[in-house]
Amino acid sequence: MTVTSTSVFRQPSGLTKKTSPFPDPFLTYANLDMPKNIKTLFDWCEHLWYTNGIYRMALQRSVRHFLTKIEVEDISDEEKEKYDEFLNDTLDVMNVLAEIGDDFVCYGNCFISIYVPFRRYLRCPKCGITQPITEIEYEFRNYKFHGECKNPKCKRIGEFARLDRPSKKHDELRVIRWSPREMQIKYHPISGEFEYYWSIPEHYRAAIEQGDKFAVETCPWEVIETIKENGLFKFDKDVIYHLREPTLGGYKDYGWGIPRVMTTFKQVWYNQVLKRQNEAIALDYILPLRLLTPKAGNSAQADPLLHVNLSQFNSRIRRMIEEHRRDPATWHTVPFPVDYVPLGGDGKALVPADLMIHETDELLNALGVPAEFFKGSLSIQAAPTALRLFERTWTSFVHGLNGFIRWLFNQIYIHNNWEQASGRLQPSTIAEDIERKSILMQLAASKQVSSQTAMAPLGVDYKEEVRRMQEEERFAAEEADRARREEEKSKELQGIMDAKRQEAQQQWMMQAGLIPPPEGGGAPGGAPAGGMPPGGGGMMPPMGGGGGGQGGDRTPQEMNAEAEQIAMQLLGMSETQRKSQLYSIKKTDETLHALVRAQMEKIRQQARTQGGEMALQQMVGGGG
Repeated sequence: MTVTSTSVFRQPSGLTKKTSPFPDPFLTYANLDMPKNIKTLFDWCEHLWYTNGIYRMALQRSVRHFLTKIEVEDISDEEKEKYDEFLNDTLDVMNVLAEIGDDFVCYGNCFISIYVPFRRYLRCPKCGITQPITEIEYEFRNYKFHGECKNPKCKRIGEFARLDRPSKKHDELRVIRWSPREMQIKYHPISGEFEYYWSIPEHYRAAIEQGDKFAVETCPWEVIETIKENGLFKFDKDVIYHLREPTLGGYKDYGWGIPRVMTTFKQVWYNQVLKRQNEAIALDYILPLRLLTPKAGNSAQADPLLHVNLSQFNSRIRRMIEEHRRDPATWHTVPFPVDYVPLGGDGKALVPADLMIHETDELLNALGVPAEFFKGSLSIQAAPTALRLFERTWTSFVHGLNGFIRWLFNQIYIHNNWEQASGRLQPSTIAEDIERKSILMQLAASKQVSSQTAMAPLGVDYKEEVRRMQEEERFAAEEADRARREEEKSKELQGIMDAKRQEAQQQWMMQAGLIPPPEGGGAPGGAPAGGMPPGGGGMMPPMGGGGGGQGGDRTPQEMNAEAEQIAMQLLGMSETQRKSQLYSIKKTDETLHALVRAQMEKIRQQARTQGGEMALQQMVGGGG
């Protein structure tokens, strides 16, 4: 990446020694600032990521456009549910993929591994007791553990043996992203084999060497041994996944990916030059310099510049400005006219707004992000073609993510001992897929493709939906059956209540002598022949007892009919019996008592209309 002043082109053949060649067009100021090696390139990319909001947001939006649902394949439905739950709830895989994508577009490289948790124990070599390292007081010196045995019968003080046991908790697996600055690669150009090494940071080395318990208790022992030997930590084969931006075959990348922003270095550099100039304009040209000067007169006698002490004039003007800022309503006077002259303030005309917009759009397009896509202004007519080209530009990124997902599934299979699955991201579904979705649904209806194939672009799992529909049908059937049983129970209870009400009314009417007792000498409901029910005392039993209290569950129509019937019965009694029965009804049901009295008054009014007391006797058949 080193840039020299030598042009890559030969001098034109038509030039002579006396002819001055034009300057090399490829030797620009931007070339002089280009990173010289891979590490300085990472520094520059990281600085740009955190200082240029448009660049960062454009790439982040592009990355997240491709983050669709992960399709888990080649395993049973039960195992698929385990994988889905592990990916979404334990690993939070969508967030992991987003972070991997950010590393990829920023550095052009992303190094990923799986952290397998373990438990570290210390064992006493004398008594053999083994305890977790967190429960023992120890010191880590010279890469060995020293402490006192907790066994009361041993109490040995000295060196402990270390024992690491892998954790069997699946929810403790973690995805680790390694800093590209700390990685080193050995690449064989013929076999295509890679070896990856971690250059352990100095602050972490110092923590281990000083015996920091948090670092020592959680650090794999292989890393501690590497620190002891002051070397590079070598990753085993297939333990680390390297996602990298591909380069041209003729470019010697030595196994590294080159971030795509490097191809836009000159656009980024020029864009930053415009921003810097714009900043200078904003600082120096936005607010004008305001001047107040004595106005020159027409003659020597009238010219204040010849007679006024300008030092006093300046101090007086400054005092007037200060008073005006404290109280804008204050009046001020000057003994002669004053000129106001603004200088500058033409920053708006100097700002290269159109040029900056043009350069920003050019930068986005060079990064593979259509400016319209970033701004959200793609028209419906242009969207299918533009988005198709956009997605094809990022095929290497999608391919790399799918490779990571397959590698991740293999790691889960190894560490969790589950069925080995394969998976990939669903193809991103956008506006251009509307027609394809419609065709797939038609093919599924005609049984030419599976329902799962047709519904997958819609983000619908056919098998899961079938299970959900069956659950809904079972729920609807259970609710219908429950409602039917409740209705039958309600009708049964209503029948029992009606029978009891009718029995009570018949018994009361027999006691009042309104109806004859049934044949056989017995009264309905077990009452003695021709008489009152046991304990009745000659009183009318509570009427309308369908739920006790104030009317129970009876409708207003039912209560009015019952009140009318009782009123007819009461009007056939003597005055003493009538009052007694009304008092009994009032204690039982005040609402029914009020309705009965109203019905009695209504019947009396009708009797008066029809001819008085005689008509009343004929109507009720009694003498009361």
